[in-house]
Amino acid sequence: MRSNLTLKVVWVILFWLIAFIVFINLNQSGEETKDNHAGHGDHKNVFESGALLPVGLSEIFSVELVYQGNLYLLEKDEAGHWFYHAHGATNGVLESHEHVATPDENETISVSLMGLENARVERRLKTREKDAYGVTKPSLISLLYGWDKSRPISQFAFGDLATDRLSRYIHLVGSDQVATIADYQYTNLIELVEKIQTINQEASREISKSRKAQ
Repeated sequence: MRSNLTLKVVWVILFWLIAFIVFINLNQSGEETKDNHAGHGDHKNVFESGALLPVGLSEIFSVELVYQGNLYLLEKDEAGHWFYHAHGATNGVLESHEHVATPDENETISVSLMGLENARVERRLKTREKDAYGVTKPSLISLLYGWDKSRPISQFAFGDLATDRLSRYIHLVGSDQVATIADYQYTNLIELVEKIQTINQEASREISKSRKAQ
């Protein structure tokens, strides 16, 4: 009888010990999830910090820009310098392109992305009427990735020029939030894309010439 009682006590203690361990693990998991959202652009709070990007440029390793139906991929090489990943934008036309940044390439891309890193949110608008701001048919989409390239840290759709002609509407994709940023941050990215387009055109011409000469 005493042994049965002792066994029951042991099982009760074991049950509560397991329950306590599970409770602690769930709490820790919840805190980690919260930290991850805070560090990687929680859709509820990303604009509330005042900064457009949820992380610094040092934590971004790849950027995709979608403009006029074309994808432009920017990446960091092993030394942490930015280069234009030609394969992603030209579907293999520039087969000899190396995955190493040139000084000019790194400087051009860094200047444009640093502008985006320093961009401040001017106005925040929580709305379901996104059509009024042009973000449902964006002229430019940007996707920013960390080391994990399976999902973006943030994805922005750039909409219309605001009525003051100085600001641009921007939408955090996957949220109900529309904000405005200085329009020159948008034009900096467009100018970067146009430079890349020029690189593509010049490289394509060179490749065509070399093929004709063969």
